[in-house]
Amino acid sequence: MHKALSFRLGSRIMRSLLLSFALLALVWGASTPSLAQIGKPWAWGYNGYGQFGDGTNTTNITPVHSIGVTNVVQVSGGYLHSLFLKSNGTVWGSGYNAYGELGNGTTTAALTPVQATGLTGIVQVSAGFYYSLAVKKDGTVWGWGYNSYGELGDGASSTSLPVQVLGVTNVVQAAAGVYHSLFLKSDGTVWACGYNEVGELGNSTLISSTTPVQVSGLTNVVQVAAGLYHSLAVKADGTVWAWGNNGNGELGDGTFDNKGTPVQVTGLTGAVQVSAGYNYSLALISDGTAWGWGINNAGQLGDGTGVGATTPVQVSGLFGAVQVSGTYYHSLAVKSDGTIWSWGYNGFGALGDGTYTSAYAPVQVTGLNGQTNAATAYSHSVSVQAYVLTTSVSPSGLTQAYGKPITVMATLKNSSLGGIVINRALTFTLDGSVVGVAYTNAAGRASMVVPSPLNYGAGAHTFIAAFAGGSLYKASTGTGTLTITKADSAISVAAVSGAPGNSKYLYASLKRKTDNIVLSGRTLTFKVDGNAIGTAVTDGKGKAALLYKLGETYGIGAHVLTAEYAGDANHNTSTGTGTLTVVQSATKLTISSVSGKVGAMVLMKGKLVRTTDTTLLNAKTIRFEIDGVEVGSAVTASGIAPLSFTIPNTLTVGVHTLKALFDGDVFYSATGSVGATLTVK
Repeated sequence: MHKALSFRLGSRIMRSLLLSFALLALVWGASTPSLAQIGKPWAWGYNGYGQFGDGTNTTNITPVHSIGVTNVVQVSGGYLHSLFLKSNGTVWGSGYNAYGELGNGTTTAALTPVQATGLTGIVQVSAGFYYSLAVKKDGTVWGWGYNSYGELGDGASSTSLPVQVLGVTNVVQAAAGVYHSLFLKSDGTVWACGYNEVGELGNSTLISSTTPVQVSGLTNVVQVAAGLYHSLAVKADGTVWAWGNNGNGELGDGTFDNKGTPVQVTGLTGAVQVSAGYNYSLALISDGTAWGWGINNAGQLGDGTGVGATTPVQVSGLFGAVQVSGTYYHSLAVKSDGTIWSWGYNGFGALGDGTYTSAYAPVQVTGLNGQTNAATAYSHSVSVQAYVLTTSVSPSGLTQAYGKPITVMATLKNSSLGGIVINRALTFTLDGSVVGVAYTNAAGRASMVVPSPLNYGAGAHTFIAAFAGGSLYKASTGTGTLTITKADSAISVAAVSGAPGNSKYLYASLKRKTDNIVLSGRTLTFKVDGNAIGTAVTDGKGKAALLYKLGETYGIGAHVLTAEYAGDANHNTSTGTGTLTVVQSATKLTISSVSGKVGAMVLMKGKLVRTTDTTLLNAKTIRFEIDGVEVGSAVTASGIAPLSFTIPNTLTVGVHTLKALFDGDVFYSATGSVGATLTVK
């Protein structure tokens, strides 16, 4: 049994792998030989069953045109059959058909392409070992042909008509291998069905499954490839992961140990596409180089040797590659100039260079340029200068708050076939300035965090997401308004307490809620019980301090202390609340000694001051006592309470105790004088 490979996704140079709702097709071509050639496929190599679709079963060692099929957007080579996806979403096939792999309800081989019955709205196809898969724009997958190990995923037997793969939805790419199939979903997870003797389903078991099971631990995947007994995946971060058989080092982890769950391929970064061959693997890197690992007995790794490798080795002399494809014992690459180069076994003429001589390093396929998509099969190869499809870009997430990281995003859609385009570069522009480039994920969405988000203030900003297009897709642009709303601010106010006469600092701190960044240079208004008492400006730590002297305006007890921020162009208003507690102030009362004769008038003066700041208190009643007997009272003015007193004859000659008393009030504590005398002469 030999590997019949699924379509291997093309990728433009510098990280631009394309899938159109997993339409795995090259999207960056070069020279255009003739408009008449667009959408017409080519084939070369073994043609014993009509897999070329040229109306013959004649083998050709240089490319010949398929006939009867036009407007092709993707090709895929199976074991002995070929698939052609047209721009109208229909699927056509030619070649071997003993198991119904052409999907037209018969088991008769076809020398020219026949249409798969009942299939419309298809966005991607993959030809496997005697079977075929197709993804619809609604995310369902359909399969037909050989199904002895459950590779069609419908839990049934082989069929010559398309049947739906069960239990898997939102699929953006299908990859048909030899005895197992892979399905990439829009959430970046991978599912698999079919043969699982060496762990190629990646679910940590060796149990085959006739319906899809999830590959363990894989997320953020953007492309998958199924080989003979192993599987590959590219993640959005450019790493490559592999699982299944590793007897020839095809997992690329430096060992020969089989793996039932994905392991990372050693030393590869910046990968944009992978292809799984018969016991070997290929990867395309964003710099246009290609790398291979695994078996190499026919030169299928293309490094100029026949020596296998358990870790990636570079394909010799190949630069500017935009797609790679590997199958049984030969490989090929499409370059950015539209030429195709091939290497490996050439006993069937599948290298297309006009010879049957195998090549251990790339040789150019004769007479082809302007090609955008190619695929290897067991004993032949196919390619096409694909029909150009239209796209649309839809910006989203266009309302965000100032101070938060600004995330711009857009979805790239395939307007011609429907669905989305995956892992393709979008250039984002804000207010006329490019802020960066991001790549669409398995959901077709590209997003990035804008550097220096605070450079874009609150308000409306023009957001443009642009797709540069390529030879398969037309360029498109989406424009929207990114509305940045004002950020909420938050004020914290410190509690403070004091007595009348105290000078106290009132403190408040101002921060932006979205990121807790302190806001300096902002004016805060302080209020007590709703009455403004002053303003202060926040310092470099976001703190404002107002020196406030307490008086008799606010009574003893707790009062509402607030700090208010009026907001600015980027921040909303905010108010913080604290407590100002007013307590009684202590007082000091003094009186001077006096003397006089019986019947004479003396002036007794009580002096009342606030101890917190020695302020003289007014309008406070002072009582006077002589020898403990109250003799009168007076009210303070400028702190002095004067009382005129006529010495009665009831007081004996000599020294008497003189005292002034303050009974206190709501603001001030009671106090009395000490040490004064009245001397009666």
